[in-house]
Amino acid sequence: MNRREFISGVAAAGVVLAASKLSTADDKTEPLRLKSEGNPTELEQKHVPLIMAPEKAKAGQWIDVNVKVGFMKEHPSTPEHWITYIKLLADDKEIAKAEYPTGGIAAGSVSFKIKLDKAVKLEAVERCNLHGTWISTPVKIDVS
Repeated sequence: MNRREFISGVAAAGVVLAASKLSTADDKTEPLRLKSEGNPTELEQKHVPLIMAPEKAKAGQWIDVNVKVGFMKEHPSTPEHWITYIKLLADDKEIAKAEYPTGGIAAGSVSFKIKLDKAVKLEAVERCNLHGTWISTPVKIDVS
């Protein structure tokens, strides 16, 4: 291997490493939230998760909770721009998580089946490889 091939290989490896760091960044920063419901930005429209769940549930019975990334517009999910995970939180505690492969081959939506024993505040958190971590508007579920 000559010097030029070596330098080219090192540069390519650096690009791959940088891209992988971008898609696996840690979650130590606060998730982004919708700032103005009446005037959401394009990024918010495509990244703030939407929770679809019943307002009421019976204690101990399974309910479906659907989450889609992009409360107004579907997240693009392309080879360069994808969702890495979607988490479901109940009263700020993670209760379910779906992870997605690199490359945008899966739509940014998931259905969780959960059962509750008390009223909770649900929130969904999603991570986009380009635009960071976003959290939904809270949804309350009453349990009887």
